[in-house]
Amino acid sequence: MVHSNIPLEPQKLTFVLVFLIVAALSNWAALSYVHDFIGRTPLPDIVFSIVDEQPWAHPVGDFMVTLSSASLILLFLLHKYRVVVIRRTLFITACLYTLRTVMMLVTQLPSGYTNNSAKCRPELPPKERTLNVYIQRTLEQTVHVGFQDNTKRMLCGDLLFSGHTLVMIVATLTVDRYIPSAFRILRLLPRIFALVGVPCMVISRTHYTCDVVIAYLSAVAIFSMYHAFCEIESQSDRNRSILNSLALMRIVGWLEENTINFKSKNEFEFPFMDTLGRNLRIERRTMPGGRTDKCVTSNSPSSTVAIEPV
Repeated sequence: MVHSNIPLEPQKLTFVLVFLIVAALSNWAALSYVHDFIGRTPLPDIVFSIVDEQPWAHPVGDFMVTLSSASLILLFLLHKYRVVVIRRTLFITACLYTLRTVMMLVTQLPSGYTNNSAKCRPELPPKERTLNVYIQRTLEQTVHVGFQDNTKRMLCGDLLFSGHTLVMIVATLTVDRYIPSAFRILRLLPRIFALVGVPCMVISRTHYTCDVVIAYLSAVAIFSMYHAFCEIESQSDRNRSILNSLALMRIVGWLEENTINFKSKNEFEFPFMDTLGRNLRIERRTMPGGRTDKCVTSNSPSSTVAIEPV
C-alpha cells in the first residue's frame, strides 16, 4: 500500500512505463526519419547573432540533463509515496515526448550549427531510405538513450521542441513540489542544472531559442494541468471541471481515481527499512539471557524523516 487509502495498482504503473517507452521510441524513430528531409542552412536566431557557436557547451548540457535525471531518481527512491510520484512524473514526461514526436513530424527545421554539412550525416538518396536504415538508426539512438556524440557526424532534425529542456524542467518542477520542506535547500540543485543546461543547448546551437521556449512552456503547462486536476477534492467536482473536457484528463482521472482527498505529505523514507527492522527484531529476540529490545519501526525517526508537508 502506498497510503492507507491508496492501493499500489501495478497495472497503472505498467501502463505509464509502457507509454513512456513507446513515446521515447517514437522520438528516436521520428529523428531517424526526418534526418533525410531537413535543410542544411541554419535559420536566424537572436542568440546565434550575439554568441558564436560554443561546441564545449553541448557535453555540458548533456551532463546537466544527466544530473537532473539523477535528482529525479533519488527523489523516487527516498519519497515515502514514491509510487504516486513516479507514476505522475513518468506520465507527464511521456505526454511531453509524444508531443515532441508530433512536432518533429509536422515541421522540420534545419540544424543551427555554423557548418551543418560537417556536423550532420549526409542525406541518403530516396532509393537508400529503407526500413532497415530507419531501424538501425532508431536502435542506435535507443542504445545511447537519445544522446549523440557531437564530435562525430550526427542525425539532425530533432528541433522545435528541446528534449534536453523537457527533462531539466520536469526534474525541476517535480523536485520543487515533492521534496520535504526540511530539505528545501536541495530544490536549488535541479534549478541550477536547468539554468546552466538550457542556455548550453542554445549557445552550442544544438537547439534554437524557440526550441527551449516551447519545451519550457509545454512542460510547465502539462505539469500544472495534471496537478491542478489532482488537487480537486471530489469526483463530482472533477467531473464538472473544465479540465475534464480534455481527453488527456480522462486518462489522468483513471490514474488518479484513488487519490481523491489524498493529501500526500512530502516525507523521505529509506527503502527496505521495514525489512531491516524486522531482521533486527528477530536478532534481538535471540540475544542471550532472554533480553528484548524495542525494534525500530518504519514510522520511527530512523526510517522516516522530514514528515512535515511543504
